[in-house]
Amino acid sequence: MFLCLTIITFTFSNCEKAFEFELPESNSKPDTILPTANFSYASTLEDFKTVKFTNLSVESTTYEWDFGGGKTSNEQDPLFTFDSGEGTYPVSLTASDGRGESSTITIEVMVVEGPFQPIILEPGFEDNSLPDGSGDGRDSWRNSDIGGVIQITGSPVTFGDQGAKLPADQSRIGYQEFAVEPNTNYDLRFWYTMLDDSSDPFVTVSIIGVTQSGPIDSRDAAAAGTIASVTVNDVSEPATYLEQQLSFNSADNNTVAIYFFNGPVEARLDNFTIEVGAEGSVPPSAGFNLEQSESNYLEYAFTNASTNATSYEWDFGDGNMSTEESPTHIYAAAAEYTVTLTATSDVGLSTSLSKTINILAPVTAGFTFQVDPDDYRTYDFMDASEGAVMLLWEFGDGYQFTGMNPSHTYEEDGEYTVTMTAYSVTGNTDVTTEKLLIAQGFVVQVLNGTFQEFTENTSDNADAWDMTPNSTVVDNGGNTIPSPYRELWNNTELNSYIDATYCTNEQPNSTSDGAFENGSKTRGGKFSANCRRLYQVVQVEQGAEYTFSIDTRSEAEGVNTEVFLLNTEITTEDGINASTSDPAIDAYFDITNDFNTDKSMFTTSTFTFTASTNKIVIYVRALNAVDSSTEVFLDNVKIVDNE
Repeated sequence: MFLCLTIITFTFSNCEKAFEFELPESNSKPDTILPTANFSYASTLEDFKTVKFTNLSVESTTYEWDFGGGKTSNEQDPLFTFDSGEGTYPVSLTASDGRGESSTITIEVMVVEGPFQPIILEPGFEDNSLPDGSGDGRDSWRNSDIGGVIQITGSPVTFGDQGAKLPADQSRIGYQEFAVEPNTNYDLRFWYTMLDDSSDPFVTVSIIGVTQSGPIDSRDAAAAGTIASVTVNDVSEPATYLEQQLSFNSADNNTVAIYFFNGPVEARLDNFTIEVGAEGSVPPSAGFNLEQSESNYLEYAFTNASTNATSYEWDFGDGNMSTEESPTHIYAAAAEYTVTLTATSDVGLSTSLSKTINILAPVTAGFTFQVDPDDYRTYDFMDASEGAVMLLWEFGDGYQFTGMNPSHTYEEDGEYTVTMTAYSVTGNTDVTTEKLLIAQGFVVQVLNGTFQEFTENTSDNADAWDMTPNSTVVDNGGNTIPSPYRELWNNTELNSYIDATYCTNEQPNSTSDGAFENGSKTRGGKFSANCRRLYQVVQVEQGAEYTFSIDTRSEAEGVNTEVFLLNTEITTEDGINASTSDPAIDAYFDITNDFNTDKSMFTTSTFTFTASTNKIVIYVRALNAVDSSTEVFLDNVKIVDNE
């Protein structure tokens, strides 16, 4: 027994020493994000001297509070009573992570008998405006469950150097929780502006009752938890900010959130402020959405989104009225109308909101085509539009046609973009395009090698290079259609391997920083993390020799880009990591000469290869591209038959 125990002890001791050296090197990644201490506070309703502290620290696991006078706490969200009563007290919080890294913040806590004054962090979206002197102007406005983080704009702004920007794709939102005193009136003020190029311009700023409705982890949860909101849509002076006020009562909430989002218009916000409001009733908030009927373009459904209102009056702009909460209205003729909703509370306070609608008959452009069996340069086009009364065809070679089902003969081989514009009875238009490759015999086609075929939703340009393409994309007419890539490949096994080995988003970024063409910058692809890949399955002819070319630019020296031309779809990178002569590789190229600080200077790399099968996989990675300082930009991926 003694011998066995000795062996066990010896074995455990040696294993422990072995693990001590192996663990940090066995695919582990160092935690490089330091903790940041932060907190908010609010007096409790029962006793103003007792303060509830809300921990807002990030990247931390332990907390040390110092309330002064030797009074401390290690709770995450402590309660503390300032027995001396009214006054200003310095309170310090030290937040630490598991590695012993820590951050400390000290805030002068105001203890007063009366309504608590809320604190909005980064209210003007300025850099370094957090209590500890840090922040990029938007760190306090994030909720990734609801939408992307706001952008920052430097022009125009109302105060300081920066403001918040919401792009027209409606993908980004602002969200910030802060402490309030329950059952208290507050006046929130902000400044806004937006462009005048949208048919439905608006920005909605809401107050969400987090205590009663949290957690707020979706747009539906945000809508359900809204206790007050205001919708603004003045586009008369796009370069000039306008001030707006939203009054609300906090009800039973001691934590609320500001939540703002936009319609299909580029908008900017700046300089949020909040003050304790006057006692009494607060006015209601008027809000509504509208939707055109698919079966009758003169019919509109109006959905009420008002808060704190009990009665409603609608003016449809054509002499007709309604007192329904969410009415439907049929107009007599297509024209421009101003719809006004007046929302009234149970104590008689009212607020109005107006929106302008320009009624246009809907139209959807679409066509199919087939090649003439006797002449590969002649194509017959068939109309597949809906609601069109006139069609304009542009064949991409300088010729046009007005009519339904044309036939067109191209004079030379080449790639042509056919554009159809469909017109409705009211002059509304929709556009669709198709690319034709006029050539005799087999031609290799790299899909969206320019990264700019999608103009309506530019992020879809990366979908042609995703190993697990989305099921749908948005075409250039704004229509959601089945992805042209999903049926060609969907390598979920390799995607899982990349997620587990590197990081969790292998799709390349779609970027406006592509290569230059005729003096203008085009869209391209981008690697901003070591898990990003270019991935596309391409049909080729077995045994044929081809030339592959790609434009690249690395942001830093020593960041190389690897190009693999694979003869099969791989499920892990183990084989290609072990040897560039792996049987799955038809050709391998290492691009090491494309570093350039000039954003207009891309390096074109050209290689030849012979296909060993009738399908190849273009596979590109840059393992040293790990952040914004080491990014790699890619564009113009091509394969040309050498015969």
